[in-house]
Amino acid sequence: MIANKLIDQAMSKAGNRKIKDIRAGLSYTAVLLDDDACGLAYTFRNELGCFCGILKEAGNIIGRSASEIIPWLNSKNLLKASMGLATINALLNTASGRWEEGNVVTALEVNPKDVFGMVGNFGPILNVVRKKTDDIYVFEKQKEKGPGIYSDVDIPTYLPKCDVVVVTATSIINHTIDDVLSHCTGAREVYLVGPSCPMSPEIFKDYGITMLAGDVVTAPEQTLQIVSQGGGTMALKHSMTHILYRVPK
Repeated sequence: MIANKLIDQAMSKAGNRKIKDIRAGLSYTAVLLDDDACGLAYTFRNELGCFCGILKEAGNIIGRSASEIIPWLNSKNLLKASMGLATINALLNTASGRWEEGNVVTALEVNPKDVFGMVGNFGPILNVVRKKTDDIYVFEKQKEKGPGIYSDVDIPTYLPKCDVVVVTATSIINHTIDDVLSHCTGAREVYLVGPSCPMSPEIFKDYGITMLAGDVVTAPEQTLQIVSQGGGTMALKHSMTHILYRVPK
């Protein structure tokens, strides 16, 4: 499983790092380590169940070792899974000469004859793709109304037909990424995208991912405040940098 490999990789980098701060916001979860590295992961606020008992560990996370929180990625509790991935991203998504600054919207390689698939509805990406091809499939767990919008149960039927696929990295948190990628059998390009995306080409090259599109947090304290005040991607745009990495085949 991808999650297990990410956990192993992050554990090898965690050393004695500890949790300096953590915020579970309405849109994102942010983890700050004691070296001031910060990572983000999506918060599934509508799928957390009983709100009076979401996280029994609340109030006792700051000061714990990163290696205690990293394995939470495998938790069925999606808030714990978000905290686990945010901790992993704090370790992996750091400033590096390996990454290229840039937005995946400008990096998409879509031709007029391509069949395009997107797991998760990213409005800005969809707006660009609609100018390049008319053959589009968008898959969502909670299906919205609209042309080309399908339920996630339709993924095995239509995703193998797609030449270019964009997959939200939130699929790592809800434990669907392995299944989704197994259906990208006909894809020339597979992009893993979003602030939740771990920059780990060493792992994703074995799963057909051709580009990672994630983020490096550049202003940790500002990020923590925005997250804890309910801010989403647009509010965070000045406190993080979009990064890209073309995964060697």
